[in-house]
Amino acid sequence: MLGLAFAVCLPQPLALAIPGEADAGDKVPTKRDLERIRKTVETLRGRKFLRNVPAYEISEKELRAIIDREVAKEFAGAKLAAYEELMVWLDVFPPNTDLKSVLAELMVDQVAGLYDSDAKEMCIPAAAGGTKGAKKPAEKKLEKYSAFNDAIVFAHEYTHALEDQYWLLDDPEEKKRQESTDRAEAHSFLFEGSATRMMLEAIPAQPVHPDAGAYIRTWNLLHAGAVEAVLDYALSRVWKSSDVKVAGVPESLSRSEAMPYSYGYSFCRGVLGQWGLDGLDYVYGHMPVSTEQVMHSQKSWEWRDFPVDIRLPETLPGGWKQLAGDSLGEAGVAILFGCQFTNLNRGLRLARGWDGDRVLLYGADGRHVLLWASAWDSASAAERYAAAWVEERLGNHNGTVTSKDAHRLDWTRPDGHAGIVLRDQKHIVLIETDRREALTESATWAKAIIFSEPAEDAARAAINNPVRRFNPLFSRRTDGDYVVSKALAGLLWRHDRNSVGAADRVLLGVLAESRRTTSFHKWELGWRLLAGHESEARRGFSKTTVLPWGLLYSHVSAALPQNSTNIMQRTTFLWRFGGSRISDGPNRRGLTVLPWGLLFRSTTAPDRSALHVLATGISRKEATRVSAAVTSFRFLGLPVWKIRIAPPGQ
Repeated sequence: MLGLAFAVCLPQPLALAIPGEADAGDKVPTKRDLERIRKTVETLRGRKFLRNVPAYEISEKELRAIIDREVAKEFAGAKLAAYEELMVWLDVFPPNTDLKSVLAELMVDQVAGLYDSDAKEMCIPAAAGGTKGAKKPAEKKLEKYSAFNDAIVFAHEYTHALEDQYWLLDDPEEKKRQESTDRAEAHSFLFEGSATRMMLEAIPAQPVHPDAGAYIRTWNLLHAGAVEAVLDYALSRVWKSSDVKVAGVPESLSRSEAMPYSYGYSFCRGVLGQWGLDGLDYVYGHMPVSTEQVMHSQKSWEWRDFPVDIRLPETLPGGWKQLAGDSLGEAGVAILFGCQFTNLNRGLRLARGWDGDRVLLYGADGRHVLLWASAWDSASAAERYAAAWVEERLGNHNGTVTSKDAHRLDWTRPDGHAGIVLRDQKHIVLIETDRREALTESATWAKAIIFSEPAEDAARAAINNPVRRFNPLFSRRTDGDYVVSKALAGLLWRHDRNSVGAADRVLLGVLAESRRTTSFHKWELGWRLLAGHESEARRGFSKTTVLPWGLLYSHVSAALPQNSTNIMQRTTFLWRFGGSRISDGPNRRGLTVLPWGLLFRSTTAPDRSALHVLATGISRKEATRVSAAVTSFRFLGLPVWKIRIAPPGQ
């Protein structure tokens, strides 16, 4: 909602950074070894860093200074006070809110790490996780895992840093075009969603020396359908959690800062699942234009929903001059009503159907006029929104309706404010002022507002014949470079084609489904119940299964993220009961036939080896600096002879 370039604040429900010993300086280079994390992010994101990214430990003082700089950059001079006044008029902020102060309080309490897109550096605050009071129970429990938590926080920030080197997270050209703040918020949804997904995918690679079996099992678990559904559900509720609220910080602000993680994660996970890294790169090259497109992913690419362009005059008759403006978007409207009605789900319902908005606050001689124009997908959605606005104004400000008809509603409140709601089908204009007599000009003001349908809609209509698009037997529609063809409305067959790749689905995927891009290939037979395959060349990952969960056969090959030249492989038959083969790079291999290798078992590694037939054979374990070399013989599973040779010096 704020449209700040301040890159990443990671809310506590997603990760807890347990700080180490505080450094004396406000900003000092970190002593952590980050090479493994950097390589992990490069492998998972499928791109190499173009330049080094410095990492620092910063004090609470320095964190507050960063916030101050970012707010000052976004709202130079008198813009900050005007913006605060606008948010107060909308009831987004309570009266006398100091944005710098409350934003700093929020970040000090909640931030676990941040990437500064101006300085191109990463910072881990010493105050991460809330150090102003006693440690929370979760912090105490996770304290012994501090290295792990630091690692995934750095993975999140390294993702931001890497993506910033290919696509600017804070694009000055876009700011020059004065794009809507909702558009900037949509970009933050994408940035945070991608970084959160990469952070979670970095978890299986955290052990310093992961073996092939453990790494692949953890990776498979993370990508299992049930676990994906649980993660989606859990992360979708992050912005609704009471944990994001901070004393002294407006609830709307704390929830708006957490919202990108919820919707952004689900959006990016869906893109990766359907089109792989090539698809995510495409989205970064064709950024979403509204939070609506991210909150409803089907509106972002396949058949894009562009918002209505709404222009309000810079000045109004009577000497009124523009002080501040904003575009709340679907996300902002949901938070506004959700917080005011103390029902976030209701806020989401009221915001659904948003199709564009623009709000301006005007001033003259110490008085103000608020104009908020919005467009909606349907007349019913517009009516719901207008009724909710009136309910909010009457309930929170003791207002009274003075007149009402099908297209206009007038109301007043005891403090002298008065307002009008004008409705024209799918367009709503809200006017409010603390100079009641100024409303005599309201009709003139409303006429000066311009609603323009997006040019993309007209261009799209020109190339999509309605008969061909809605033909139930065979239809075809084109939106930019995305073409969808369907037989029997998609029930029999569907083909998607775009500049990234192509996809086919037969009998709703029951019979077969396939997706392919330059590096990403995925196919399924019988909803993967018969067989399935997925590979991502840029990540060095491939998996093939036969029967559910690879019951008959499964083969997985994966590059270890922190060392992409180390290829781990695991092949199993009859869910390992028939046999399995495992390889951890060129030096460690294992083969078993029948459960536990009852028929045959072989292991080869730098520090050990074993060969058993019918549980009879020999195994060797090499000596280390602190342990002896051991040679063991077994007969039908029973140990019969063991030779132990102590290392020199023992």
